[in-house]
Amino acid sequence: MILKQKTTKYFLISKQKRIFVKIFLKIMTNKYEELIQGFENKLRKLISEYKLLQEQNTLLTNELDRKQTDLMKAHQEILELRKNYDHLRMAKNLSGSDVEKAESKQKIAGMVREIDKCLALLDE
Repeated sequence: MILKQKTTKYFLISKQKRIFVKIFLKIMTNKYEELIQGFENKLRKLISEYKLLQEQNTLLTNELDRKQTDLMKAHQEILELRKNYDHLRMAKNLSGSDVEKAESKQKIAGMVREIDKCLALLDE
């Protein structure tokens, strides 16, 4: 009888342990599934934000290229306007007084000397 009691008690304990293990495993499995689900959601969000940032980067890069092109065109226009202004100023000086004419001739002579120097360097 004592042996039977012990066996029954052991069986009960064993059954309780099995139930406990099953419950424990179920709880742990649920926690792991929740963790995995949370990780997957965060990963999807991260990938979505990455794609959005890639699109924004492409748009900003295109806009930067357009702005740089516009800046280069404006710079070329400024250089052209300065050259035209210098030509107009020189033409005005040539049609002005004798002093202004002399200054303009000196400037022209200086430019011719510079051109000659450049041509000499090119010939070397």
